[in-house]
Amino acid sequence: MLVTLWNSFFSICCFKKAPEDLPASRELLVLSLAGYSIGSFLLAISSQSADVAALSGIIDAGLLATITYLLLTLFRLPERWLQTTSALFGTGIIFSLFALPFSHMLASTADTDPFFLVLLLVIISLLLWNISVMAHIMRHALSSSFALGVFMALIYVWVITAAITTMFPPQNLS
Repeated sequence: MLVTLWNSFFSICCFKKAPEDLPASRELLVLSLAGYSIGSFLLAISSQSADVAALSGIIDAGLLATITYLLLTLFRLPERWLQTTSALFGTGIIFSLFALPFSHMLASTADTDPFFLVLLLVIISLLLWNISVMAHIMRHALSSSFALGVFMALIYVWVITAAITTMFPPQNLS
């Protein structure tokens, strides 16, 4: 079952599938929410204490689910919430797993190290790919243009980043 889910989420990351290809299932939502929260925690642990990283992961997931619900309700499409949110959480798990080693290496690399720039470029590339995938998901969920999807994805990233960094400024754990 997990391999099937991984393949479905990865196919969305490769723009081969869309959120409507996922089952509208509360169990899938809960499973993908748990994975997304764990992934967010693991990414945050390199710059936060464990308790703050855990809270950041929960807040990140809560904001993503809430913003998605509000947006779909605004567009009069709330019935798409389960699949859309599951797709956002599931693809978020994949991006967290891809980013995790690079994020932790970046946190332990001095900014004067030549490898620092390579790590930074990899992380930026993953972020741009993630935004593109979020745009793809939102385009399908809203039955709209890719441009609107990109705009919504950028709003997500901005709101979640602003909220987390305002509540929990990064700490130097070295």
